[in-house]
Amino acid sequence: MDSLTIGNPTPTTQRIYYWLDGYWITDKEEADLMDSINAFGSLHQVLALPLEADIDQAVKQRLEVAE
Repeated sequence: MDSLTIGNPTPTTQRIYYWLDGYWITDKEEADLMDSINAFGSLHQVLALPLEADIDQAVKQRLEVAE
């Protein structure tokens, strides 16, 4: 009999926390901390991207669309 793998599936996306100045990180707790001290003059936004995505390019593109 085959054994079943029980556990978390391998993620295919990642969450990116970014600000209007283009700075981004992958840690939600750190993003919340940065917001709490108004480190970038805006609250962070969130992008869900494929693991292999070019994060700099995706954030830049998102910010250009938001203008």
